[in-house]
Order: sequence, then C-alpha cells, then structure tokens
Amino acid sequence: MVWDSSSTQTENMHQGRSSVQELDAYGPPPSIIAVAAVQFLGSLPFLYLCGISLWGAVWVTHEIANSPMLIVVLGLPFLFSLMAVVTSIGLLRLREWARRATLSLATLPVFGCALFLILYHPRDVYGAPFAVRDISHLVGKVLLAILIPVSIWWWVLFTRNKVRSQFHRD
Repeated sequence: MVWDSSSTQTENMHQGRSSVQELDAYGPPPSIIAVAAVQFLGSLPFLYLCGISLWGAVWVTHEIANSPMLIVVLGLPFLFSLMAVVTSIGLLRLREWARRATLSLATLPVFGCALFLILYHPRDVYGAPFAVRDISHLVGKVLLAILIPVSIWWWVLFTRNKVRSQFHRD
C-alpha cells in the first residue's frame, strides 16, 4: 500500500482537520520522543540515589538533625528528578504544561549547580588522601558540563514555532 501524503492532506482539509490533528494520530515527533527518553532515563538514577540517601538521612541515621543542608543537597535533586519523570510522560502526550516544565527543567538545575559551585567552598583536610577529600566540586563541574548542552538543545527545540504548535493547551 502506497501512502500519498498530498491526497491525504487534501482530504483532511476537506474534512476540517489540520495537520496538527493529523500528527496526533501518529504520536509525537521523534525529536520530542528523544527528549522525553533522555529526560526520563536521565532522571531515574538521581531519583533513586537521592531518594534512598534522603530516606536514610531522615529515618535511619537521623543525620538530618545535625546537617539540615542535606535537605537542599538531596531534596532538590530528588524533586527535580520526580518532576522530570512526570514531565517526560506529559511530553509524550504533547501537553503544553510539559513543554513549559521541560524548559524550566532545562534552566533551574543549571542555575542551581552554578550557584552551588560559586557559593560552596569545601573544607580541605590537609594531609588527607584524595579519596577522603570533598569531591562535590568535581561532581558539580561534571553535572554542569552535561546540563549546559542538554539545556541548550531543549531550549532550541521547544521554542521553535513548529514544535510549539504541536502541543495541546489543557
């Protein structure tokens, strides 16, 4: 069976359907599927690790009482990851709120990571081997190196008019 796109488009115009409604029948474009997959799969490790660590700090070791900064260090990545999982599902359903939330997720973690690198200065223990030293700046720099290109990709993709017009305002 050969599919003739010009005759299908003509039939759709006569029936009152737009090309956006035609796309809905076939699902989201591959670029949006790729973003949803990267967002979902990239957030799962953070969701798991931060969730388990936060659970342990609150309920098992009660370390949260001695170091309330753990709420910020573990809680924010956990919440961003949870938001990313929900948003990736919304992207596959072509929801406008998911597109906007993805743009927020492309921005807020980058700013948070950059602020952490600027404001937090680890205490270096002199004479301690490298394995004992604080590696938070190294982790922050690696995360920033990953987050910046991904954020640029998402901003370029989701602010184009052609892509914006495919999302439903619900």
